[in-house]
Amino acid sequence: MFAMLKEPSPKNATYDGLEPKFGYRPARELAPNIWEVTGEWRGPFGRRMTIVRLKSGALFIHNAMHLRRADLEWLKSLGAITYIVAPNKYHASEAGWMMKHAPTAQLFVPKEKITEFVEKGFEPLDVAVSFPDEIAGELLCLPSMGTRFAETVFLHRPSRTLILCDLAFNMKKEAFSGFEATVMRWNKVGGRFGPTMLLKWLLTSDRKKLVAFYRQLLELDFERVIVNHGDIVEADGRAGLKKGIEEIFGKL
Repeated sequence: MFAMLKEPSPKNATYDGLEPKFGYRPARELAPNIWEVTGEWRGPFGRRMTIVRLKSGALFIHNAMHLRRADLEWLKSLGAITYIVAPNKYHASEAGWMMKHAPTAQLFVPKEKITEFVEKGFEPLDVAVSFPDEIAGELLCLPSMGTRFAETVFLHRPSRTLILCDLAFNMKKEAFSGFEATVMRWNKVGGRFGPTMLLKWLLTSDRKKLVAFYRQLLELDFERVIVNHGDIVEADGRAGLKKGIEEIFGKL
């Protein structure tokens, strides 16, 4: 309801079989070596998996989704699934499913989720400290500061694409109705691109650090912004993100 709903815990996820609980659209290529899959989720929010193929041929999977058999085979045909990343502690439920079907991959999760994944028999790494530096020239990893949900942001340099999860939303206003629409108007979700009021008032642990992190992002060279909830921003993403941040946190 407040645009920060949690996905089911990995403890309750089913890893057997290939029939997903939530539907999704066919994969879409955004630019050379980067694809997205838009999926259903609870209510109108939706979610998104991002796939990046590195120059080495290795695949990076951000916010993994449970796929049907044919789509999993398509994904594997792109390259070797090498890096599977749970982008924050609220969006980690199907990373384990993907690991079951790509057992040679490395799994990266927020520090707060490591114990849950270990209990399921995985060997996760802390994404904020262990994501490989050697690919930073192509895929830069940026652990956020000042939030309660431990999000990690990525920049795909060749396509100038910033990959976010819950640090910004870009949902249509008509996605909501009734009382939910009233709540979302307060939350600044629907009809705009940027962070939410909920982030500012409830999900920020240190506002100065979070604003400093947003400033760090705005210094990067990107045009496209991928969000988890809503539409991808294909052009002028940096200017749009700056405007949305300032609407919530004030002049940067």
